Amino acid sequence: MYDLAFDVLIVGSGLSGLVAACRLVELGVRRVAVASQGAGATPVIAALNASIQPNKWGDTPQQHMLDTLTIGTFVNDEALVKSMCDDAHRCVNLVESWGVEFARVDGDYYRRHASGSTYPRSLCQTSEIIGVQMYRVLREWLEERGVTLISRATCTDLLCDEGGVTGARLLIDGAPQVISAPIVIAAWGGAGSLLPNSTYPLDVDGRGISILARAGVELRDLEFIEFEPMVSLSPEGAKGEPCPTAMLGEGAYLLNSKGERFMLKFRPQGEAGSPKTLMNRAIWEQVSLGNGSPNGGAFVDLRHIPLEVLKGYPWFYNRLINAGHDPKKELLEVGPAPHSHSGGAVVDSGYATRVEGLYAVGEASGGVHGACRLAGNAATQALVSGILAAEAIAAKGVRKAESPYVSAELKLNPDARKAGHEWLQALLGRELGSMRTEAGLTSALADVEEKLESAEAEQDDLFTQKLEAARLILVSALARKESRGGHVRKDYPEVDEAFKGSVYVEQDDTGAVEYTFRRLS
Repeated sequence: MYDLAFDVLIVGSGLSGLVAACRLVELGVRRVAVASQGAGATPVIAALNASIQPNKWGDTPQQHMLDTLTIGTFVNDEALVKSMCDDAHRCVNLVESWGVEFARVDGDYYRRHASGSTYPRSLCQTSEIIGVQMYRVLREWLEERGVTLISRATCTDLLCDEGGVTGARLLIDGAPQVISAPIVIAAWGGAGSLLPNSTYPLDVDGRGISILARAGVELRDLEFIEFEPMVSLSPEGAKGEPCPTAMLGEGAYLLNSKGERFMLKFRPQGEAGSPKTLMNRAIWEQVSLGNGSPNGGAFVDLRHIPLEVLKGYPWFYNRLINAGHDPKKELLEVGPAPHSHSGGAVVDSGYATRVEGLYAVGEASGGVHGACRLAGNAATQALVSGILAAEAIAAKGVRKAESPYVSAELKLNPDARKAGHEWLQALLGRELGSMRTEAGLTSALADVEEKLESAEAEQDDLFTQKLEAARLILVSALARKESRGGHVRKDYPEVDEAFKGSVYVEQDDTGAVEYTFRRLS
């Protein structure tokens, strides 16, 4: 019936999956496997928010929570936000005990001031990007303890019976494998490369949204796709590299083609700490007014930033230099690009979904970020959710489950998938980008529905899952008739308090999608 068996299968080897595995092992759960196609977005994590006590600013977990709710426009799950902010310091201590090192100055943590935060609280490294270190160190920790790490593994579906999850089916080096596991942790990221020019790697392809929906999981907030405001648009060798928004806290500022600091119109106190959504809208406004950069963005001025500060972001500084751009001498052209996803599975305080034995952590889970993510909180959510899920599993004990059934033969056609993916990216780039409209979203949804009946979808099950994920996102975006956070409607440009809440979507056995809107009081 199955090829491999474990007590816990973690799908995804980014930060949330790795810390879940570490904590499970530490708590005595031994038969743990981590399976993934790649490293996900973890190697590009530049910082991690945590209110570490004491600090000279008077920052507290309560202030971290308030900042998170404010940026999320108060449609977040407050209980999840509170536990994330309250547990961040403890979880930082845990990950340090597993070998991760954050930069320190005079014995105290070195903290950067990320956009949207009242105080500096972003922990980082100055010798390398912190995500690269975390990925390397945590995998080494797990390998030393004999945890099974399965590489080049693509999850194609979850296996469930009436009692809950029973395992998953993977493609490992292209060969189908059925994995028996009474507990599965989905740690596979969010929408990722469903949209064009995303900052996310190709292995975060959005299919996890469909896989969760097919398993019976309810999802929320899928319309909230985060756009990173300062992604390099040129030179070619640096194109796609995000300029850290923490640079604004170091004194950088944004300019339009006239040399004007246009952000001061919206934020007279300066760019530092500005929400990403505000920067995105301000840049898009400058472009629409004809004041944008040659490639449809703006410019960030780093010329006055001390060289040692610039070199403290080595992944960014070195890529610019290697591309022939000297940030001390010339302006850098930047603009918004699709980035992280604030929506995901509906989970409880231990990150369990409503399907018994199935957990969702990191970007696969929804509720923490609300309508927009506070810069630096992606890593915080990944860290805390992975650890809390592991602790909930260990406290509950490994459940018993029947061996999984083997589902129908998988249909794979890489050529059809590639062509279909390019078509889908172009469609979503037009209709789920900076400005959305009823007509555009409705047309895109009809196109996706039609494509689901096409030869490409019939030939390749993985492309079908991408289409199903797109359909769930489009349904959510159509349901929210306002502009809030990362969701901007040209036909509904204002925030509407009638939509202070979340859009919840689910998919039945026939593939039909239903949504409900639950308003917060």
